[in-house]
Order: sequence, then structure tokens, then C-alpha cells
Amino acid sequence: MSIFKENLTSKLLQETSIKVLNKKNSISKILELGCGDGNISKYLQKNQKRKNIFCASDISNIAIKLAKKNCGKKINFKTGDLFSPWKGSRFNIIISDVSSINDQVALFSPWYKNIRCLSGEDGLNNIKKIIANIEKYAEKNSLFIIPVISLCNTSKLINLLRKKFKKVSLTKKTEWPLPLFFSKNIKKFKILKKQKNIEFEQKFGIYIAYTRVAICKL
Repeated sequence: MSIFKENLTSKLLQETSIKVLNKKNSISKILELGCGDGNISKYLQKNQKRKNIFCASDISNIAIKLAKKNCGKKINFKTGDLFSPWKGSRFNIIISDVSSINDQVALFSPWYKNIRCLSGEDGLNNIKKIIANIEKYAEKNSLFIIPVISLCNTSKLINLLRKKFKKVSLTKKTEWPLPLFFSKNIKKFKILKKQKNIEFEQKFGIYIAYTRVAICKL
């Protein structure tokens, strides 16, 4: 099975999350869902201003083994689907990097080779499960940090977040070029765009997507 490693989305989550974390005046307990090789939690642990508590999980046991190798014993890693490894625990900051793009895009892309996506036509199946259960695992006034990638139904995602959370702040869009697989299957993806299940633009002869980060307060 392939393992998600550091990419643009994880770097944006790193940058946003460390700003949020270092503004807090007390020790926080942080949970990362869909941690892959552990690069986000490792970055936060390395760049934190105070000694916070880090927990992270992924559905892939192979990913967790690699994350433990990369990060050592400073982060509590567990294998399991979404919140399932964390029953009885509560956190001040929850970061999601689980699959959140349209299933058809994932099917054609090299990113998800031998990786489960199961995000559905709108790309939000996993996110909906997290939102539905987050209050069981979140402390009062906790924060939920999540990428908004234009290869899902972004308007539906933002509406879901605004209905669930007291406050939702969005970072600026970071644009990035889509790989060759996208232009090879552009007829299919234009249909998905018409259905509002993905967003993209064509600029300078290439197709462009974007990512931004949502910071949500319960």
C-alpha cells in the first residue's frame, strides 16, 4: 500500500496549524487524523513554543509504522479509522488530513494508487463522519483544522462547516497545477465540474486547482 507523504496540502496544514497552536496560552492536546507518514505532527512537535501533547492515527498500519520510525516516541500513534482509536479521549485541536477529494479524481490519479479513498461523488464522505462525531472527542472551545481542496464540492464542505461550528475562518487560496492525468481525462472532469463536485480553471494552457485551510471553532 502506498503512503501519503509531505505534499502541498500537508505543508499548508503545517503552516496554519503551527500559527494556531503557538497563539494558545496553555498546553494543548492535539489529534491528527489521517497522519500518513507523520510529517504534520512531526513539524508541529518540532516547532512548538511549549510542550504540547501529540496524538495521531491512520487507517494504514504500514503508514503508522513509518510514522513511528520518522517521529520516534514523542507522538502517540495508533492505527484505526478516523476516531475509532481514540474512544474516551478529548482534544483541544483536531487536524484532518483524511481523503477528501472526488472518488473519480482519485480513481484516475497516481496519488491514490493502492490507497483507499471512499470519499464519494462530493469528496466529503469521510469529512461528514468526522463532523458528525467530533463533539465526542473535542474539548470545549476546541479547534478543527481541515484543508479545503477544490477537487471536492467546496461550497458544500464550507456550508457543512458553518452549520456545525461557531466560527469558520478560511486562509487564502493557494493555486497549483494539476498533473498530466487530469488533462488526459478532461471530458470526465468537466462533467464533474458542471455537477459542482470539483472546481478547476484553465490558465496558460494548464489546468489549475487550489487548496485553502479552514480553521473551525466549536
